[in-house]
Amino acid sequence: MKWKVVEMSFGIRVLFALGFALGAWTTIALAADEGPYTVAKLAVDVTAKDAVAAKTQAIAEAEARALKIVLRRLVPFNAMAQIPVLEPRETEPLVKGLSIRSEKYSTTRYIASLDVSLNPPAVKQLLAGRGIPISEDRAPSIAILPLVIEGDKVKSAGENWRQAWLDLDLANGMTPATILQPRPGLDTGLVRAILAGDPGAYAALKGTYSDQPFIVALGQKADGGRFTTRLAGADSVGRINFGRTDVLTGGDAKLAARDAAAFALAILESRWKVMQTSAARLEPARLKEGAPATDAPQAEPERNVEALVEFAGLKEWQDMRARLMQVPGLQALEVNSLSARMAAITFGYAGSLGRLQKVLGESGFSFENGEENFIIRVR
Repeated sequence: MKWKVVEMSFGIRVLFALGFALGAWTTIALAADEGPYTVAKLAVDVTAKDAVAAKTQAIAEAEARALKIVLRRLVPFNAMAQIPVLEPRETEPLVKGLSIRSEKYSTTRYIASLDVSLNPPAVKQLLAGRGIPISEDRAPSIAILPLVIEGDKVKSAGENWRQAWLDLDLANGMTPATILQPRPGLDTGLVRAILAGDPGAYAALKGTYSDQPFIVALGQKADGGRFTTRLAGADSVGRINFGRTDVLTGGDAKLAARDAAAFALAILESRWKVMQTSAARLEPARLKEGAPATDAPQAEPERNVEALVEFAGLKEWQDMRARLMQVPGLQALEVNSLSARMAAITFGYAGSLGRLQKVLGESGFSFENGEENFIIRVR
């Protein structure tokens, strides 16, 4: 397809002129850091009857996606189910501004990268009117070092993998991050030791790069048409060692790198939100003064329970985690590691394992003995 940036037919030029004259698109320069109410680098690609219709539809889609992202940033996990689905007419008044990073179009197609900023008071009023809680607390900034290992050499992050991270909105989310450039001569053995969980190797590498929490992010093609992702180091929650393998869709390494980086960022944001929600539950409401927080017998001490949660995909994991946070008696749930189909968690529970199995069953979960760990599944 032949793309046009300046040359357009007379009719299309007139339509664009009318569109701008009538205020069909409001383009406002956004502040450098608008925080969780701004979503940057939204990619849009729309084909319609003409360029004007394509651009109008693309902007409407970007605004709707931005609102969805912002609400999921702000609403705690235990209230995710309350997030409303809004009509376009309800979304428009919440938008404060829009900025175009780049754009190109033909006579019928519009492709762009957009930043959308929402109006904080309007968003807060929307949530408050529905009784939905909100948390604006953001994690301290972290540093991420994307790497690719080929044989016995550390590459300069690889074109696809590094770009995939740079294309993410790392400034405005709940876990802001900066992307580091690997230095020449980085030792492969040191990197492999960090991936293996060696704290000394991690401290040695971190000391040369950043005083912030620091994560090595490895992403590259593997045998069998797969793409592997590894996160090792520490974020604002604590130590992390995460691994994931995905099948390359159509052999597209660039698409796989983009999806893997987005999933990895979602893992970091999820860890922060889980910690925030857990902290809010450390002092649960009591039925009456002096009564225990749960109905567990006084003789039962609180125990730490380690379990594996099995799920089909990221969405199911998010739903399961939100529901687990609401199970009576579960305290301070922490995610120790997360893969594509399983999460290792730890939580506190004051009661017998038999009673835990019962309360989990009443919440729609099975709680069973595995070979080495308890297993939690959706019933």
